[in-house]
Amino acid sequence: MPANLPPQFFALLAKLKEAESPEEKISILEEMLAICPKHKGTEKVQRDLKSKIAKLKKQKPQKTKRETLYSIPKQGAGQIIIVGPANSGKSSLLNALSNAKAKLASYPFTTSTPQPAMMKYENILIQLVDTPPLTKESPGWLKALMSAADGLIVVFDLAKNEITEEIKNLKEILNNWGLENKKILFLGNKIDLPKAKENFQKLKDKICPISAQNKMGIEELKKEIFNLLEIARIYSKKPGKEIDFEHPFIVKKGTKLIKLAKEISEDLVSSFKYAKLFRKNSSKVQIVGKDYLLKDQDIIEIHT
Repeated sequence: MPANLPPQFFALLAKLKEAESPEEKISILEEMLAICPKHKGTEKVQRDLKSKIAKLKKQKPQKTKRETLYSIPKQGAGQIIIVGPANSGKSSLLNALSNAKAKLASYPFTTSTPQPAMMKYENILIQLVDTPPLTKESPGWLKALMSAADGLIVVFDLAKNEITEEIKNLKEILNNWGLENKKILFLGNKIDLPKAKENFQKLKDKICPISAQNKMGIEELKKEIFNLLEIARIYSKKPGKEIDFEHPFIVKKGTKLIKLAKEISEDLVSSFKYAKLFRKNSSKVQIVGKDYLLKDQDIIEIHT
């Protein structure tokens, strides 16, 4: 029986020849094993791949130099880290959601360092960070980056035969890293492909479908990302002045009004009497106190 290996397998084979470190070789071999068709004609190929992985893990040298550390300062209304298996479309998603020009290729590990970009959602900017493939061998700085973020987007290739196994493996990594309780949005990329549509029927309760390349579901996804952050845009209005809708204050949903007053000016805390609450497209005005819990797009006029 012929092996009938997919084109991606040979692209990975070429990448393997250029790899230098045992860690990179192991990751590429594991990806080759994952995309290798499982039938009688590929049994020898699978054995060879497993044997090479085992040998590399045994001879894997101890670290002789400090691991490069990466940190991305938070910008905008929140920071979302994009993670997922190799070739799931993380960089394509970053490009689709922002004006970034992240490098794309048909082989994995194109992204080797974190790549930040800003996504515009209505009148605010949200920071997105593309990252290398998430595996059990991922460096410690990636875990630190994910832990510090306001939320995670996990991207899978819905057209893969091994999608269910990939979801299980990635959730296991998140659990082992203590990240299972983070705010997480699971995405299935390439929903425009027939195989992806078929797989989605089995996973529709666990994953949101998109196509980063064709920008299917991207505008809806921007709203999902905003909701994931659980933030509120608040407009501060001075008596007799126009409202600036382009530069809102960003607070967590449910923040007390007095905390916003303190952010605007310390003097407002001691002299606060009451506030007028307005809503967009409404002439109704409410009087609220310092313990009022702020909601998205509240317009607040503080009186002292």
